[in-house]
Amino acid sequence: MKIVFWSPTPFSGRKSSNLLLMAFQAVAEEGGEQFVIHADEGGSGPEHFLLSGRYRIRMMEQREFGVELLDKTLHCERFDKELAVNASYTFAGGKMHILPAGSSFFYQEREEKAAQAVAGIIKRAAECFQNVWVEAPAGKSVLAEELCRTADLVVVNLAQSPSEAAKIVQIPVYEKEFFLIGAHEKRCTYTRHNMTLLYPRLYGKCAAIPYQVRYLAACCAGEAEQFWERESHSGETDVLYPFFKEVKKAYLGLKRCQEEGDVL
Repeated sequence: MKIVFWSPTPFSGRKSSNLLLMAFQAVAEEGGEQFVIHADEGGSGPEHFLLSGRYRIRMMEQREFGVELLDKTLHCERFDKELAVNASYTFAGGKMHILPAGSSFFYQEREEKAAQAVAGIIKRAAECFQNVWVEAPAGKSVLAEELCRTADLVVVNLAQSPSEAAKIVQIPVYEKEFFLIGAHEKRCTYTRHNMTLLYPRLYGKCAAIPYQVRYLAACCAGEAEQFWERESHSGETDVLYPFFKEVKKAYLGLKRCQEEGDVL
């Protein structure tokens, strides 16, 4: 399955951290290998939430890798799983591979060609991995539009605010779409229920990622993987249990939306 995460506005909706949550949940639920493509050269990307702080030294493991290198390699060789893995960072015991965005020059100097190149990588990666998760650049661009056309499912990330939610009426209608309301603040009250009352378009294809300051702190410290490992032994008495429970519900809703393709 090819899943593209997109936001209508830059720096809203926490699409990088939400993508990482869903990819980790896919590892936990399905067990197959997940391939993450960071195609937003203007954002930090999900790999930074795993490699910041004391783990930052891992960024020096490979000096030339990412989307740009994989695209160049494919001009000389056929796409295969080994090529994709070698151009990526690997986490979750070999179950998750993250392909970094590469240089900004690759995107800025040839936007249409870059869009075609990334779309081609997505299609070929989908033949080798259980799921391909893609972080598209926020807002309107040639690249974002091409990636959303390539996707089996477009996940629209919205921040927890009235101004962001109001943008739903301006968002293109995709054949298969799912909405994640993320980046919650404690004073906000949006839930899946009241969002679907306000916007019927979201009925059956919407989830809210709850506010959890510990997860955001772990992302900033590059310890998102260590944070997620706690999920495997999170009992009902664990303070993080409600968070992991809602993440699982969001993932299962996303999967149902893709599989059924209709209103739930």
